[in-house]
Amino acid sequence: MPMSLTLFCREHDLPKATVYRDCKRLDIDTSAGLSDEAIARLKLEYGIQDQPAEQSSPAAVTVEVGNHAVSKMVRVDASAVSLEQFRTNRDRFSLAQPTQFVSEALTFLDQLEEGMAQAETQQEQELQQLRAVKKQVEKRLDQFRRRADEYRIKTDLLAQIQSAEMEEVEDLAAELNSMGKPAPGDSQP
Repeated sequence: MPMSLTLFCREHDLPKATVYRDCKRLDIDTSAGLSDEAIARLKLEYGIQDQPAEQSSPAAVTVEVGNHAVSKMVRVDASAVSLEQFRTNRDRFSLAQPTQFVSEALTFLDQLEEGMAQAETQQEQELQQLRAVKKQVEKRLDQFRRRADEYRIKTDLLAQIQSAEMEEVEDLAAELNSMGKPAPGDSQP
């Protein structure tokens, strides 16, 4: 029977948004709940281990002697055992609260991804702004270049006209000077 995503997250103390996002990434359909296969895949993804089932009581052992079968009940009366007798003195470290660690790690990574998304958005906005500035400056620079060409042509034409006018003024001055006498102190060679 399918298990809801909410129940799965609650049982394993996982953030629902993170699990939902990971289901999308792993192509797990959550619309009709989580199938047994999906649950197994998610448990593997998050390192969740099932608790071992309780062991049943010891079974009767049949002992055959010759061609006579005799059933005997063989029992082990030890109710507890310490594995210390079978180990070395080396410490074995384990994670005390794996689901809390997973939850914290996933939350941390979610926040990192949010930060990355914000940084990308800001950088994209800066790029758009830079492109707009560049476009404005290019447009204005094209206008300036056209104006500079006009200026060069116009000032060259004006200089040419002004030079021609000046030559005519010089001709007029020469004609006027030829009508009069030289000023005293001016000697003609």
